[in-house]
Amino acid sequence: MIQRRTAVRTASRTSVRTAEEPFLQPLVSTGTTFYIFVGILLSIVSLFGYAWYIQLTTGLGATAMRTPVGAAWGVYIANFVFFASMAHGGMAISAAVRLLKLTRFIPVARMGEVVTLVCVMMAGLSIMIDLGRPDRSFNMILYWPERVVSSPLTWDMTVIVLYFTLSSSYLWLTMRKDLYRLAGRFPRRGLIYKALLIGYSPDQEHAIERAAWFLSVAILVLIVMLSGGVIPWIFGLQSGRPGWFGAVASPYFLTAAMVTSIAAVIIIAAALSKIYRWQAHIKPEIYRQLGAVLGVFTHFYIYLTIAEQITMRYASPHGETTISEILLEGQFAPIFWPMLVIGLALPAVVLIAQTFRPKWFSLTRTVIASAVILVAFWIKRFIIVIPSLLRPLLPFPSGSYSPSWVEWSIIIGIFALAILLYVGFLKLFPIVEVENK
Repeated sequence: MIQRRTAVRTASRTSVRTAEEPFLQPLVSTGTTFYIFVGILLSIVSLFGYAWYIQLTTGLGATAMRTPVGAAWGVYIANFVFFASMAHGGMAISAAVRLLKLTRFIPVARMGEVVTLVCVMMAGLSIMIDLGRPDRSFNMILYWPERVVSSPLTWDMTVIVLYFTLSSSYLWLTMRKDLYRLAGRFPRRGLIYKALLIGYSPDQEHAIERAAWFLSVAILVLIVMLSGGVIPWIFGLQSGRPGWFGAVASPYFLTAAMVTSIAAVIIIAAALSKIYRWQAHIKPEIYRQLGAVLGVFTHFYIYLTIAEQITMRYASPHGETTISEILLEGQFAPIFWPMLVIGLALPAVVLIAQTFRPKWFSLTRTVIASAVILVAFWIKRFIIVIPSLLRPLLPFPSGSYSPSWVEWSIIIGIFALAILLYVGFLKLFPIVEVENK
């Protein structure tokens, strides 16, 4: 009898380990291609470091940002809005999985959580770079009680820090049961795992799940506050800038947050599934359903874009009409129309068509559509920020803005750094909740 029970327990542990094994491949397999990829990323990050050094030593004159004639904000702020938006939906996916018990999406939940943390860091970095003097960012902390009401930048810092704190706490709580099981299998990482497991006991799992549930609720509320409130208010409450002032900014930015994050999760999940052969575990149905949600949100964003343009053209102040004209007919039309038609409308139609006709579903098409949408939304951030700055209501001549090599090097470097941080997490910690496998 004792031997039989021992055999059953051994078989059970073996079956669990077999189920876990595919998702542990990033922790155990590191080939030449990985090192080449990391080397390329490090080279790009080095260029980013050099470009930032040039900017720090010579000042913001190394950029193409100018005032009063020109753009006081440039690609750095466009990048900030892009990463801040993408940060929110990734955690929203994970929180929704827990709150709504959408267990089929568990394999991609943690991928979204890590997207959130990396993107929040890149959003904060973009703001620090845009300041020109990063040391002055500490003034927001030193004078926080005095500025928290009057300064939109302080609002932003407050909510972003709070969001990062809650999101990292959520990831830490939900990951500890996996680290507890894996600490013995990966002795090189054991010290890191044990540091993160301080105070942990398997008996506390029910309490941890309850805490994670409440954190999920708080995070979803904070997503609406940040992506549907603070960030759009930085733009939407500025009546002195044509094209920004309006109530549509909140749903605009919140919808964009969901679109960019879902697109990013689809791309990352498909890439990791291809590299580590997870096709049998991350089912095509997951991609099809995420693609359907992505298509719906993208269509809604297109509707908001059309509604905004109609409002700007119908009996609007002269400044609003001018911004609309340069988007639809003028200087930015060669960017605006391809972004809207090729970057948003066409991929959205493809994704919705796959929803209604499942036999048309193709993972390759879904990933390409997601990638095109992601690029289009970065471009959309650019044409939200720049045109309004080039057409002031004050009696200044219209300006121009073409980012310098320093700006482009920093922007590309930030993306490379984001990928590098994600890859670093992938090699240190399980990217899928192996406890549930």
